[in-house]
Amino acid sequence: MPTEVIMPKVDMDMSTGTLAQWHVKEGAIVGKGEPLFDIETDKATMEVESPASGTLQFVMAQGGDEIEIGKCIAWIFGEDEHLKEPEGALSSTTTEVVHTTVIPAADAPKDEAQIKEYRSTNTGDIRVTPLARRIAKDRGIPLETIKGSGPSGRITRVDVESARVERNEAQTTSNFELASHLERIGVDFVHEPADRMRQRIAKRLTESKSTVPHFYIEAECNMDNLLQFRSDLNSALANSTDSLNKDLSTLKISINDLVVRACAQSLTTVPEANVSWDNGNIIRYADANISIAVSLDSGGLVTPVIRGAQSKAINRIATEIRSLAVRANNGSLKNTELQGGSFSVSNLGMYDVKAFNAIINPPEAMILAVGGIRKQVVVTTDNQTKISSVMTVVLSCDHRVIDGVLGAQWLREFKRFIEQPALLAMDLS
Repeated sequence: MPTEVIMPKVDMDMSTGTLAQWHVKEGAIVGKGEPLFDIETDKATMEVESPASGTLQFVMAQGGDEIEIGKCIAWIFGEDEHLKEPEGALSSTTTEVVHTTVIPAADAPKDEAQIKEYRSTNTGDIRVTPLARRIAKDRGIPLETIKGSGPSGRITRVDVESARVERNEAQTTSNFELASHLERIGVDFVHEPADRMRQRIAKRLTESKSTVPHFYIEAECNMDNLLQFRSDLNSALANSTDSLNKDLSTLKISINDLVVRACAQSLTTVPEANVSWDNGNIIRYADANISIAVSLDSGGLVTPVIRGAQSKAINRIATEIRSLAVRANNGSLKNTELQGGSFSVSNLGMYDVKAFNAIINPPEAMILAVGGIRKQVVVTTDNQTKISSVMTVVLSCDHRVIDGVLGAQWLREFKRFIEQPALLAMDLS
């Protein structure tokens, strides 16, 4: 039997996936494990490998289609398998068929040529993806007026968008409420459609802010000791003669690297805070898996994860963060590198930001917003005053699993590790 190609679940909170593009054309041969198609998520574009070797046939989805997780979108026929349309290929749940024509079993096509001929003579059916049908309905575009460019003439989102442009090219006003209002009052503007990543970020963070009960705790950390510790550490790395780690001499430890290490250690000393809410249950993580907010050069952001950061030396954390950031921007992150986080760090200190409140990154329960380092007059323990380097951090907590006292305990530990950085030290290996 041919092998089904299904829409996989590449993120734990996915119910649908958007097919970005096929790497293999229908009718082409593909090997098991070779890139087959890409999925777009709110975090990144993921590459999906072929589940079998053979010929890709009966493709039911195109780039831009939004598809339910677990639904079949194509089939792969082995070398010795007879080409016959699999059951459900004409009425797959990934494609809606309007005014369906019943195919008598006796008249069912047997091979590819017959299938194409049958479809070409049975034009009463309007084959359309759910997303395209919904867009057409929302915009009042009759499906009968749209010519489909998908397999077997199926109407896709791109076809609906093109039809909309053709229908509205003579119009000068926008259907978008704010844009229409701005036009009426004479305000100049450019109406730019948001890309898929921005739409998903908007959706995900709106859901987080509206469904997760946030509360915030702020603390100031004295950075004098940490800055000296970082300077000494970088000097030691620059003078390293370790033949097995020749790249150590070029590595520079950043404040963010040390913050990540302190977060990991704090989750280890306060394990009750290393949790997630899971529909009435509590997930308790065995490791400190720290998600790092990375701004992309192309716009948007992703949150790759440093797994088991509590057991990694500072230099290894620094190396991994740089590697993840580079690969995030060139689109080569693996799916597993974007999942499984238990805590997030968002650092805007390099932009001279004093403090900010970050939105929790579900399903995680906490995110630390890190501000910039600034000079400030402080009072010492012996009631003397001096000028010190200070950094403000704000911890956002999910009140479903993190109570105020627990959040404060975690933040107290973080402050302790930052202000006594010798506690962060590990062997350079």
